[in-house]
Amino acid sequence: MMGSEKFMLTAADYIIVTAMLLVSAGIGIFFQFKNKKKTNEEYLLAGKDMSILPVAFSLMATFMSATTLMGIPAEMYLYGTNMTFMNLGFVIGPIITSYVFLPIYFANDISTAYEYLEKRFGKLTRKITSAMFAIQILFFTSATLYAPALALSAVTSLSMWMSVISVGLVCTFYCTLGGMKAVLWADVFQTILMFVCLFAVIVQGCLLLGGIGNVFEIADEGGRIFFPKFSFDLGTQYTIVNIFAQGMIITMSSYGGGQCQVQRLMTLRNLKRSRIATFISIPMIVSFQLLCCLCGLVLYAYFRYCDPMTSAEKPIQSADQLIPYFISTTLDHLPGIPGLCICGIFSASLSTVSSSINSLASVATEDFIKPIFPKLNLTSFHTKIMSLVFGIICIALSFIIASLGHLVKMSVILYGNLAGPNLAVFLLAACTTTANEGGVILGILTSIVLASCLSFIPENKTDPFLPLSDECTYFESSREKTNITSEFSNLQNYIYSNVTATPLNTTRTVDENTFHISYMWVSTIAMIACLVVGYVGSLIISICSGKSQDVLEIYLSPIRNQFAKKNLENKNSDKNTKKEVEVTHNSKVETRF
Repeated sequence: MMGSEKFMLTAADYIIVTAMLLVSAGIGIFFQFKNKKKTNEEYLLAGKDMSILPVAFSLMATFMSATTLMGIPAEMYLYGTNMTFMNLGFVIGPIITSYVFLPIYFANDISTAYEYLEKRFGKLTRKITSAMFAIQILFFTSATLYAPALALSAVTSLSMWMSVISVGLVCTFYCTLGGMKAVLWADVFQTILMFVCLFAVIVQGCLLLGGIGNVFEIADEGGRIFFPKFSFDLGTQYTIVNIFAQGMIITMSSYGGGQCQVQRLMTLRNLKRSRIATFISIPMIVSFQLLCCLCGLVLYAYFRYCDPMTSAEKPIQSADQLIPYFISTTLDHLPGIPGLCICGIFSASLSTVSSSINSLASVATEDFIKPIFPKLNLTSFHTKIMSLVFGIICIALSFIIASLGHLVKMSVILYGNLAGPNLAVFLLAACTTTANEGGVILGILTSIVLASCLSFIPENKTDPFLPLSDECTYFESSREKTNITSEFSNLQNYIYSNVTATPLNTTRTVDENTFHISYMWVSTIAMIACLVVGYVGSLIISICSGKSQDVLEIYLSPIRNQFAKKNLENKNSDKNTKKEVEVTHNSKVETRF
C-alpha cells in the first residue's frame, strides 16, 4: 500500500462486518421476546441466575477494550516487552478482590458497588463515587468508540463516522432491548471474534516470516525482548514495580469497585459461582494480553526494515494504526478475512461500550433516581430509557472528542486517575473501622487533585522509542486503492502512553533537574494519597468530634474480621496468662508465710 492510498474493502468484507452487527443486534431482539415482562432486577442483573461461562467471557471482554487490542501491540512495537509483565498484576488483583470485596457484596445483596458505600459511610460518599464512575466511563467509552474507527478509517475505505454511528447504535439497540442477558451473550460472541482477529494477524505474520522462532529472533535482535529493570524511580517510564502496581490497581479497581465488573459478578446466584467466574476470566485476560504482546512482536519483525510511520511515504501516522495497516497489506488477497479482522476490532469496542451503557443505566437508576424518588415505582421500561439515553450520549461525546482531539488523551488519563482513588475508598471501607465519611471524602478530593497535577506536568517526559528503520522499498498491495483524504486527525496518547511516531534520532532536551514522573506511577500515588489522607482524616475527625463509630461486621471484609478476631483472642490469651502467673505468684508468696 503506497503512502497516498487506502485499502479498499470488498463486498465480502462489508457483508461480514454487517453480519456481525446484525448478529449482535439479533441477540438483543431474542432476549426481548424471550422475556417480555422483565423486572428491573432481571433487566440489570439477569435475574441473578446466569451461567458461569458467559459471565467469565463478559468479564474478560469488558476489561479488554479496543484500546488494548490496538494499543498493546503498539506499545510492544515501540517500547518492547514491558507491558507483558502487567499480567502479574492481572493475575493477583482479581483473586484479592474475590476474597476481600465479593463476600461483602453478596452478604449485603447490593445492586451497585456504590450502594455498599452508602451503607458503610453515607449517602454523600455514594453520590460522589457513583458520579466519579459515570464521568470516568462516559468519556472513556466515547474514546473507545471513536479511536478504533479513526484508526481503521485512516488506512481503509471504511467511513469513520459510519463506523462510530453503526457500532454505537447497535450497542444501544441490543443493550436497551435485551438488558444484561443480551450484553453477556453478545460478549461471548464478540470475544471469539477478538481472538480470531489476533490469531489471524499472528498466524499470517509467522507464515510470512518463516515461523514464530524467527519472530522472537528478530525481535530480540531489535532489542524488543527484555526484562524491565527493578526500580522505584518515579521518573523512569517503565519498571517492573510500576508495571506490576498498575496492573494490580486496574484489576482491583475494576473487579472490586467498578460497576461494570461488579454488576456482572452479581448476576450469579452465589459467592462461590462468582469466584469461579472470576478465576476463569483471569487466564482469558492473560491469554488475550499475551496474544496482543505477541502481535506487537510480529508487527515489529515484519516491519523491521521499513517502519511505516517513519518512511518517506508515511502510510500511517501513529502506531495504533499498525494492526489495520498490517491486515490491509498482508491479508488483502484473502476474500473476507480483512472484514473478519475488522469485526474483531469492532467487537472489542462493542463489548466495552455495551457493558458501559448497561452499567451507567444501573448506576443512574439505583444510585440517583431511586434515592431521590423513593416512592417512584421503577420498572425495566424506565431503565431501558436510561440505556437509550446513555447510548446516545456516548455517540454524541464521540463527535465532540473528534472535534477536540486532545480529549481522547484526557479521557484515558481521567480513567486511570480515578482508578486509584476509587480502589482506595473501597479498601478503607472494607478493611478498617476507623474510616468515616468525612475522612474518605477528604481523601478522594486530595487524591484527584494530586493525580490531575501529576498527569499534566508540562515537562513530564516519555522514554524514547526503541530503534525503528525507514529503509522502505516494498509497500504494495494486490487490491484496488483509493486516495487518502485529510480526515485523519491528531490521535495521540489514547492508549497507555504516547504511541505517535516521532522521527528517529530526535533528541529531547529536558532539564534533568526538572521534576519528572512516569504516568505509570500516577494511579499508585493517587491510591496511596487517598488511603493516607482518608485514614488520618477520619482519625482526626473522630478525635475532634468525640464520636466513635461501630461498624457492623457485614460491612467489613471477612479476612479483616478474621484478623481482628485472632488479635482479640491473642490479647485475651495474654491477659489470662498474666492473671494465671499473678495468681501462681501470689499463692507461692502466701505459702511461704
